[in-house]
Amino acid sequence: MTHSKYCIYINEVECAIADDIDFFHLSNHERNHFGLILLRSKKIKVQKSVKVKKEDTITISYYINGVCVFEFDGHIIDKENTLTNSQEFSFVIKTSDEPPLTIIAILKEWVKGNDFIYWKNNKCLEAKNLWLTACLYWQQLFPPKPNKILNVSLTLEGINNYLDFFCMLGEAFWGKRGYIGRDFHGFDDLLGDLSYEKSEINIYIENMNKLKIFLERISPPDCNYYDTFMAILADRKCNIHKI
Repeated sequence: MTHSKYCIYINEVECAIADDIDFFHLSNHERNHFGLILLRSKKIKVQKSVKVKKEDTITISYYINGVCVFEFDGHIIDKENTLTNSQEFSFVIKTSDEPPLTIIAILKEWVKGNDFIYWKNNKCLEAKNLWLTACLYWQQLFPPKPNKILNVSLTLEGINNYLDFFCMLGEAFWGKRGYIGRDFHGFDDLLGDLSYEKSEINIYIENMNKLKIFLERISPPDCNYYDTFMAILADRKCNIHKI
């Protein structure tokens, strides 16, 4: 079972736990390099009664299954207040270390078992970028189990662009929410880690000619992505099977 929680620290002392916190961007001050964020939770569990005053440092840590996914700090700008279990948690903070709010929202939905902005169901490139970033976080929390032999089947069904290709690769290697890079440099690095750990990596390519045409079509003028991709597979000693 997957579960998550937020830990709230005031001046580096843990003082409360919350099942959920809502984050709202209020404004950005680019000249001063900080933003204002409203933190709000309907229910928190306070370890002990704590007085919170203006300019105190607040740290929010988000955990999934006991592993800290992210952490950020800010300074409270509200007047003095006392945290209690009966009180709604609500603070405005200024921070230069703004949390990845959209990624947090995606991870929270995944913790609940909900599919959210699945890359195959979304044509928006920004959504595909968010999917890849969320998959990176998720795989750090739930790393794939090592296998002596890894069989990977590649198909271009529904693949239309560069980001689709890397979403497909991550899923082909590790299943839904799998991640194996978002560009060829990242793919090469992660595949290198796998080839070092595993004795055999089999890559089954459904239609080699279709793969070649697709990667050449999306290649920039000074590079051939098909040659790049195949060279990476060869360098990492993958067994390539045409099917």
